[in-house]
Order: sequence, then C-alpha cells, then structure tokens
Amino acid sequence: MICAKESRGIIGLFKYFPAKMYETMGRVQLGLLTKTEEIRIGAGKPMILYSDGKCVYITADGKVTDNIKDAVRTSASELNEIFRLLCDGSVYAMEEEIKNGYITVEGGHRVGLCGSGVISDGKILAIKDISYINIRVAHEVIGAADPIIDEVVDGRLRSTLIVSPPGCGKTTMLRDICRILGDSRMLDCRVGVADERGEIAAMYMGVPQNNVGARTCVIDGCPKDKAMEMLLRTMGVDVVITDEIGGEADERAIRSLLNSGVCVIASAHGKDLNDIKIREHTKELIGRGGFENIIVLEKKRVKEMIRLDA
Repeated sequence: MICAKESRGIIGLFKYFPAKMYETMGRVQLGLLTKTEEIRIGAGKPMILYSDGKCVYITADGKVTDNIKDAVRTSASELNEIFRLLCDGSVYAMEEEIKNGYITVEGGHRVGLCGSGVISDGKILAIKDISYINIRVAHEVIGAADPIIDEVVDGRLRSTLIVSPPGCGKTTMLRDICRILGDSRMLDCRVGVADERGEIAAMYMGVPQNNVGARTCVIDGCPKDKAMEMLLRTMGVDVVITDEIGGEADERAIRSLLNSGVCVIASAHGKDLNDIKIREHTKELIGRGGFENIIVLEKKRVKEMIRLDA
C-alpha cells in the first residue's frame, strides 16, 4: 500500500497516468519510488525509472527487471493521454512552456518533452506529436544548504557561485539558500529569484511549489538576464538567486546587479574553478568585484569551498 508521507511527491504524479499505468505504478515498491529521480515514458518504449542513480525497467505487475523484453510499454494513445493530463486538459494554455521543451506541473515536477518541432524563421513555435516524456521528480531537500550557508552569510551576504556537473545538487542547494535567506528574521533581506526554467521555485498557477522563503519574489519563465534586470529595477532586492549562468547576457546582468550593491548567488556547470575560469563570460565574474565564494559540488556533496578576494 502506498501511503507513506515520504512518497507524497511522486505519488502526486500518478494522477497524470491512465488507469492501467496508475495500477502498475501503485504496485512498485515504496523504497524504489521514494528514491526515483526520473520517470521516462516513450511511445512504444519500455517505462524506465531512474532511482538512486540507476536505470530500472518496470514490469506490468510493478516489479523491477533488467530484461527489457519484460518491461511494460506505453502505447502512443497512452502517451497522448498522459500529455493531455499533464497540460490539465488544455494544451493551448501551455503553449509558451511547451515550445521551450518542458512544462512544470503541480508539486514542482518538471516534464521534458520530445516531439516534432514547428519552426518559423528559425524559431520554435510549438512542439507537436509528442513522442517521449521525461518527468523529473521534484525533491525538495530542507537543510541541503546547511554545509555552506556560513560561507554565504559571513558577517554579510557574499556573492557565491555554485559549480558542479549536472545532477550533483546545484539547484537543490540554491533552493534551500532561498528558503534560509527568505525566512531569516536576523538578516531581514529581500530575495529575488530569476527562475528561467522553473526549477528553483517551481511556480504553478502563480504559487511556488517549493519553499523559497516568505520574503522571496520570483520571476519565472523569462530569460534570466531580463528577469535579473527586472528584479533590480522593480523589487528593491538585496540578493538575486539564479541557476545555470554562462552567456554574455548573463554576465552583463550580473555585473549590473553587483555594481548596484546587490548580492548574487548563482550556479554554473563545471567540474571545478579552472573549468569556470577558462570560459569567456564567467571568468570576468570571478574574484575582485565579482563572486567572492566558489562552492564546488561532486556527487551531491560539497567537494571544495573557495574564498576569493572581495
């Protein structure tokens, strides 16, 4: 029986599945579900769960198998039904998100989409004939930022860049920093989030699905450089938090924030500090007048904390 409080995040996704798939998922072991990071579903393809860093196939009776021939497969009609349910019955209302290749659903889960792109003048207008869906299960980890928060707040807020390869917990840590700063009575700071991909706050119908703090305002679904500029001009923020920086526009917007006395806490893909320093638009933000701390993550743990000259 699936009823444990710990599994309520992924259980909330079952309402988007047709009856047959709902029954199958209801038979999957609770321990596997609580560790599931992704559910991958393709037309005519085996259903795959990525759980605890491993890929497993699921049989029709909810068992785990290594034999792809025994895995339950999703029909094209079932996939279309899942897509319709994920869009809450109105694909048209989700058009803006869909053309970016993903949608965010209640609970903060992010759904990646593959299909046929509709292109005009080099721009994606829509994605049709959905052929594959990847549901990234939201895992809000309260306390994830505890190991680094004293570096971020050391007498004052310090601009900090969190660096790691994909899947090592950058966004989870950013989200928890939001919660800590947004709720801290001692700091009393105004927090702004430039959440371009909707993974930090996971806004749904205007409401953050993740706990990002009481004094935190969010702009989501907007290019992060534009969102950062808007937060600076209109919200009087003390700190801006954003995910996966890297381009020239990001560098320009972050420099504007820093020059205005606003702290910036961000993440970037990379293995270490040297990886960041060789990139044209991030190296200029390292050190004096830029990021004061570099936090390097590896396999969902803190590998290195580097304090730079302010």
